[in-house]
Amino acid sequence: MPRTATLAEQLAAKQREISVAEFFERNRQILGFDNPQRALLTAVKEAVDNALDAAEEAGVLPDVSVEISKDDSGPDRYRLVVSDNGPGILRRELPNVFGRLLYGSRFHAHRQSRGQQGIGISAAVLYAGLTTARAATITSKVEEEEAAHVLEVVVDTQRNLPKIVSERLDLWDRPHGTRVELVLKAKYLRGRQSPLEYLRGTAIVNPHARLVLVEPDGTRTTFERASTEVPAVSKEVLPHPYGLELGELAAILKQSKEKSLAEALPKRLAGVTPRALKEVLAQASLTGKEDPASVQGPGLERLLSALHSVSLLPPSGESLSPIGATLIKRGLRNVLGELRPDFYAPPVSRPPRIRGGSPFLVEVGLVYGGSLPPDQPIQLLRFANRVPLLFQQGACAITTAVESVDWRRYGLDQRGGQGLPTGPCIVLVHVASTRIPFTSESKEAIAEDPEVLKELQLALQATARHLKAHISRQIRRQYASEKFTIIRRILPQIAERTSHLLGKPVPDLAPVITEIMNVVTLETAAPETGPGLMVTITNYTPRARVLELFAEMPPELVSTLTGTPASDGTDPSLGRAWWTLPKLAPNGQTRMELRWPAGTDCDASDFDWYIAGVDESRLLGADALPGDWDVRLPRQVIEAAEAAEVASVGAGPAAEEEVDYDGAEKTAGLEEDD
Repeated sequence: MPRTATLAEQLAAKQREISVAEFFERNRQILGFDNPQRALLTAVKEAVDNALDAAEEAGVLPDVSVEISKDDSGPDRYRLVVSDNGPGILRRELPNVFGRLLYGSRFHAHRQSRGQQGIGISAAVLYAGLTTARAATITSKVEEEEAAHVLEVVVDTQRNLPKIVSERLDLWDRPHGTRVELVLKAKYLRGRQSPLEYLRGTAIVNPHARLVLVEPDGTRTTFERASTEVPAVSKEVLPHPYGLELGELAAILKQSKEKSLAEALPKRLAGVTPRALKEVLAQASLTGKEDPASVQGPGLERLLSALHSVSLLPPSGESLSPIGATLIKRGLRNVLGELRPDFYAPPVSRPPRIRGGSPFLVEVGLVYGGSLPPDQPIQLLRFANRVPLLFQQGACAITTAVESVDWRRYGLDQRGGQGLPTGPCIVLVHVASTRIPFTSESKEAIAEDPEVLKELQLALQATARHLKAHISRQIRRQYASEKFTIIRRILPQIAERTSHLLGKPVPDLAPVITEIMNVVTLETAAPETGPGLMVTITNYTPRARVLELFAEMPPELVSTLTGTPASDGTDPSLGRAWWTLPKLAPNGQTRMELRWPAGTDCDASDFDWYIAGVDESRLLGADALPGDWDVRLPRQVIEAAEAAEVASVGAGPAAEEEVDYDGAEKTAGLEEDD
């Protein structure tokens, strides 16, 4: 009589391996395919991210097209076509890239990239096959080949392997590129979590890309590139010891091919200099001659502790690709359209820091005022590795950091000092890292890691201080402007009536007005014809002044800028130009005209104006020259100041009114030329 299997044996017989594709097929919400609306956006996102990465790695300005249309094969079915001008994908790699989950080239690379997990685009193919039973059509052409390879691919979820349904060669009218076509169950809605808003956000932090969206109703939206410079490709670097866990260090040493620990540490870890190596080995009580794979147990723990305590070289930023201050400002202006803020805070970019052995940095940009709604919560734009984060805002470390700042100290309304503040403001936050700590595989929110939160808060506070200074200046200028308007309207009436009663002529009120106002004003206006800027400087102070005017602008604009009068000097690398103004008597005025080539993406908001030698409280429309600017005043300005000083000695106390340049040297901290 056969033996009856025990319960444990019966349960054991049911055990089998589950492929990763089968797991994600049943748990598609983890990847962002939990509902039809979000599924469409996730598919667009993964395809566009891959296209941008490929184009940048090839040194090509990205040109990406996204077309979404209704499909007649069934209800709630849409056809998604994403094409790019990247380098294309070799035929042998096509099936695995699009039909196999966790297959990619960036997961093990210690450098910044958008797609790191090797799940995204193959997950979109998996979802399309699951909801419509339709294969994905992939077209790819590399520059060395005359024809494009066209494959129809589905994912074999039981084995996590691609299955090729059909294959052919086609002629394509572009030298290289990739085209992905999917039919999937989806829902198209406009709003803050739509493909349109995703591409808008992508255009902000990728101003070098040209993005085109064709919506199901035929509406075509193009985000033209605002920069013709391809971002430098991030370099692969070694993991940094700061933040490494014990198991990670053990794996690195085990994989090492060096014969001794002293050889392995500098070659496998970043920041370990010869001096640091000696200190690490001494603290860990190791000789350095040990086989790296043999260092285990207490020795490994001592080694990790030493690596964490010894001063090492800081992490290199070469593995990261930050947006940069100029492109953050340009990207915001290029995409905001009719929302014309009147203040762009200088973007803040924190130095690289280490989390889990991988470098990361935080960038923050802020715009304020203009036509932005003043009575609504600020708009928060979240980005990770140049990718917009549109979902799970409440579960993201970026949101937590913004809400933890007391924005009331910086001029915005915030109930109870917590939550998103209210005001005419947009805050852009970008986290760049070789390993973004996402909360899930859908890559929609950043985990609340203490190191990341700290850097976010520091960057936000630095940006908020610029906002506070702007609001303070705005209030001060508004007060001065109102005071000026009232004085100019009321004093002439008083003088006219008093003179009439006394039977005397009306006196010249200009000296009186300047004595009361005591400000230097700078006003800008667009010229009547052509691209350019008219600048008017008026001296409403009781002293004659020799002024030094500085402008800060996009660096690429400096070389094309012309004007009357011509600038006394420029620094194209820093985007600066400066002028020596004619001596302005009290109530005196001078004008400048700046011109740039037609078609240049530039307006008045691109210029920041500074004046040397005048206290900030006496400036209206400009700021005092920052003391940390390493510049030297032109010879003619110094000679004018010296001549005024000599004249004051010979003429007595009355001559002190002639030139007020002593304050310039004190404010700017500048020395006379040799």
